[in-house]
Amino acid sequence: MRLDIKARKLFFRTDGAVTVLSAMMMSSLLLFSGVLIDYARMAALHKAAEDAARAGARSVLSAYDGELYGRYGLFGRGGTESDSIYELVAKANLERKAKASAPAIRLVQPELVSAHANASDFLGTHRIFKRQVMEEMKYKAPVDFTIELAAKFAPMAGPLKEASITVDLLERLRKLYEQREVLLQKVLELQRKAVRSVEESDLKKRLPEEGSRSIGANTAQQLAAEHAQYAEWVRIDEALAEAGKARKFTREIEDYVRRARELVRQLDSIRLEEGKEHDALMASGTEWLEQAKAVNGQMKQVAEEVERQTKDDGYDRVAGQDIPGTDTSHDSAGTEQEIKDVQQSAGDLVLQDDFFAEYQSELASHAVVYERLDASIERFTTTLSAAVLAPESDAGSQLIAGANRLIADYGRYSSEYMGSGSIVGRRQQRSNDDLKQKRKEQEKKADSLWRQARAMLEGMKSLPEEDEHKAQFQQVKQRYEANLLFNQHEASGDEADGTIGGEPSNDAHDQAESSISLMGGLFGGMADTLEKTRDSVYAGEYVISRFSAFQPQHLKSMIADGDTESLKQSLALQNQEAEYILYGFYQPAANVAAAYGELFGARMAIRTMEGLVQCRSAGHPLLILSCSLIYGLEKTMEDFVDFSNRGAAPLSKYAKVDISYTDYLRLFMLMHGGADRPSRLSRMIAIIEQNRGITLSYVPTAVTGEVQATADLWFLPGAYKMIGGFGLLQGKVVDGRYETTQTMGWSY
Repeated sequence: MRLDIKARKLFFRTDGAVTVLSAMMMSSLLLFSGVLIDYARMAALHKAAEDAARAGARSVLSAYDGELYGRYGLFGRGGTESDSIYELVAKANLERKAKASAPAIRLVQPELVSAHANASDFLGTHRIFKRQVMEEMKYKAPVDFTIELAAKFAPMAGPLKEASITVDLLERLRKLYEQREVLLQKVLELQRKAVRSVEESDLKKRLPEEGSRSIGANTAQQLAAEHAQYAEWVRIDEALAEAGKARKFTREIEDYVRRARELVRQLDSIRLEEGKEHDALMASGTEWLEQAKAVNGQMKQVAEEVERQTKDDGYDRVAGQDIPGTDTSHDSAGTEQEIKDVQQSAGDLVLQDDFFAEYQSELASHAVVYERLDASIERFTTTLSAAVLAPESDAGSQLIAGANRLIADYGRYSSEYMGSGSIVGRRQQRSNDDLKQKRKEQEKKADSLWRQARAMLEGMKSLPEEDEHKAQFQQVKQRYEANLLFNQHEASGDEADGTIGGEPSNDAHDQAESSISLMGGLFGGMADTLEKTRDSVYAGEYVISRFSAFQPQHLKSMIADGDTESLKQSLALQNQEAEYILYGFYQPAANVAAAYGELFGARMAIRTMEGLVQCRSAGHPLLILSCSLIYGLEKTMEDFVDFSNRGAAPLSKYAKVDISYTDYLRLFMLMHGGADRPSRLSRMIAIIEQNRGITLSYVPTAVTGEVQATADLWFLPGAYKMIGGFGLLQGKVVDGRYETTQTMGWSY
């Protein structure tokens, strides 16, 4: 009751206090409401300006280069100038916002003060270009690759792996085998030379054959037989001299002494000269034999390494994948086993240790037999010299025994080491001349085939250059270097990537090894793709799908009749864009030659694998190898005819599916890798610029738009100006109006 009385007194006072209090409360309420209303209006202005900035940016980017997208799948600004589109869209967007409130109270009436767009993130930047390429290919590339290519090659993984191991093994053993055979041939030749040094000396003339009764003018046998007569002449003459009579046999004695001394001189000369040569030759032969044994040990080690080899390479990685659509009609396991059989036969090239032990013993025996002959010569000459000086009655019997021993030792040496039936002769017969002849014939044929193939490959590279084509390549080179500079990379290092596989090998064997190595790289790249190595795969697939590749049909006239005119005319840059991007040469024929050189290598690897199976009947591992090379070269040339006729060739005798040239080019992209590295990205950009007549470094892929809008303040602009001074607003108050600036960025 008391509280009600006090309230009535307060509100019904007549001194004006309530009026003042009410005015204070109402003014505070109005101030707060006005600020809130203008704040809401300014928030609406911010939203309208922001939407206008966003719409303007998107509208600017909607004006993209349609031809650039249609041909290359890339988005870049084109068409109408950006600022005019941006200002028009921003203004319309702000007006639309104003009209949206027309049926009701128009709380905000924004006005466009200014609007402009700034370009950014240019397409020539590698980061931007690569991102767009990845976006373009991320759905298409893996599916295309798996279905079109990996499924075709997967059944060949096992046989090609075994072929790779087998060819590598046989080639390594072949080189060591030939080195070992050269060393063994040197040993044999030294033996024969040592024998010839005895055979061609005068020793045979001085020694009649054992058992022969022929009397020579100055032989050991003759002088030994005449010694008794010589001793008798000396005794008679000495007796006559003691009796004071004239000597009767002076001439005969002098003749015998002269002939004896001449024989001693001749035999000593043979011992000193031919004997020294013989010993040196036999010692060298022993050294060469040790070297041959060491090489044979290397061969054994190579063979054992392959037996222990358990590669986990691209072949295994591809074979281990479950690829839809893989052809399982061919028994690849059977082919693998047949190649493994060839691989295992390679051990036959290694000689057993018994061979070298026997040969070493043979050389030692040879030296011993000669030493015995040499000792017999020395004893005979010593005995003869003593017998001449002191012709006692028993010297004759010693000389005869010495001569017989000398003749017997020479006869033994002759029978064991001279002639076709001797130890050396039999060793010569065991040197397998028939195998050497067969290998020589096959190697000659393989070399002939490789010379033809190499002439074709090198002929492509050495074609005369058209001025128009050279000019095209120089123009694209300038664009390439400019783009590298724009991306702050130097035009060096990997500019000519094609040198990896662009040069033909020296001979058929080197080419076989190169081909097998190349095929391993192909399967390695294929395995990387199947295991989700993304960027390089996408970039490579982008190149194949968006750029031109050199068509094999251009080779038809050159392969058919050697006419290169048509090929020369077809070497324009627009016909070989993919090859240029991959290899980076600036000579019109160089990129094509590099690509088709690697195509030849890939085909030869597959065909050589087939050859290992087809040539098993050759027997000897090296004959199988050379036969396989011949088969591989012949079939590869046939494949090139197929490529030139219809652009594709069968994958293999065991996989009846055609693989096109562009499919191989895709594999080469994977094999070399780095399709997304700066040099190749710049080459892609240079080709696009060359074809479109634009510079991608000036083509924006993003825009930043700025909209400046204003609206009237309804209440207390001074209060807002004061609030803005504290940094609490997103805009500013100018002459009673609120201004705000909104910036929005957008990109493709």
